[in-house]
Amino acid sequence: MMLNDLANETLTAQLQAYSQRGFTGRLDIRAAITWSLYFCMGRLVWAAGGEHPVRRWHRNLKQYCPQIEPDKIRLREANMPRYTWEYLALTVLVRRQNITGEQAVATIKSTITEVLFDILQHAETERLILISDTQDILDASFTPINPDKALEAAQQSWAIWRNAGLGKLSPNIAPTLLQAETLHQMTSPGVYNNLVQLIDGKSTFRDLAVRVNQDLLVVTRALVPYIRRQIIGVIKIPDFPQLIAPIAEGEETSGILKAQATHIQTHSLKPRVFQTPPAQNISHASSNTKANLVRPLVACVEDSVQECNMMADILTKARYGFVSIPDSVQAVLMLLQYKPDFIFLDLVMPIANGYEICSQIRRVEHFKTTPIVILTGSDSIVDRVRAKMVGASDFIAKPIEARKILSVLLKHLDVKSLPPDKFSCLHDVSV
Repeated sequence: MMLNDLANETLTAQLQAYSQRGFTGRLDIRAAITWSLYFCMGRLVWAAGGEHPVRRWHRNLKQYCPQIEPDKIRLREANMPRYTWEYLALTVLVRRQNITGEQAVATIKSTITEVLFDILQHAETERLILISDTQDILDASFTPINPDKALEAAQQSWAIWRNAGLGKLSPNIAPTLLQAETLHQMTSPGVYNNLVQLIDGKSTFRDLAVRVNQDLLVVTRALVPYIRRQIIGVIKIPDFPQLIAPIAEGEETSGILKAQATHIQTHSLKPRVFQTPPAQNISHASSNTKANLVRPLVACVEDSVQECNMMADILTKARYGFVSIPDSVQAVLMLLQYKPDFIFLDLVMPIANGYEICSQIRRVEHFKTTPIVILTGSDSIVDRVRAKMVGASDFIAKPIEARKILSVLLKHLDVKSLPPDKFSCLHDVSV
């Protein structure tokens, strides 16, 4: 854990430093309030904390995922993550095809911008402390956000807000009606009725902007004249409670969410390790441990069980170690855990495609030179060029065939460079 004082360096310089060194983990920014920024290999994955994380979640779902009713999503107390439950919920909603990946990314970008805006506003009057934690890692299920661009967007919003004379007014406080009669005299009946319905002391400026589908600055500036004349006041209000579903006796508890009567499972599919058996008795033996892994070890990130089994059959018969990783969400973390010598990567998977995952893998120092071969059902020139651009070593068109798989392994896997203790035995394979 590392601590820095923002009195000496600007927030911009600090975030750039974390980005440039490829930081992975959680960065807490503390003042009277605490915010958390989650990084993966120098890019922003998620932002959490602040005064109203649940209100923010409701607003963003209403704005970017209108088909989802926040009140019908229930957290499960058993496995509820403290800061990242919204991100995990988005992952599950995309996996269940309740929302699109584009909607999830829009929600993430809005959340990050709002959190950075609040940090910038508090930095004007408060001393901020940074505390980094490399042990708290959130795997990037969606394409990570460039922190420079995210901060630039937040700085622009903050500059416009401050230049409008609103620097001391938090968008997280709620307007409340103080002088109803005076307001009635000053406005038309239509405007008065609308304001009375909206200004109830239960919605922040941000909440109101989403309710009326207007820009936050426009809504706030419209109310400022009434605030200055003390016709409308401002008050702090609490966050919405987290909606926790009770767990019935004997009920399965591996998920963190319930959507109406159905739980949304957020646990990832476990990788399967296929150990190479003795030559005279070849069969698939699965294990969840890393002990005695056969080297060279080949990993396959593929959500199809049938195709993973085909790969396992081909590779274990050819005397390679093999691990299948069916969950693209956890792919990078699982690869870091097993550190394979060769990676096959399916192009089409839920949530993140093969190009995105390949790009993430190449940012990890350990995998800079590891062969990565993309598997796809199409074999177009465009796909091949794009695969090369994200750092893929090669490209194989499906269906999976032993000849193609073993040929590409022999082409790219330099077994001579592996120390003797890195693999159990080598083989002669005719292809």
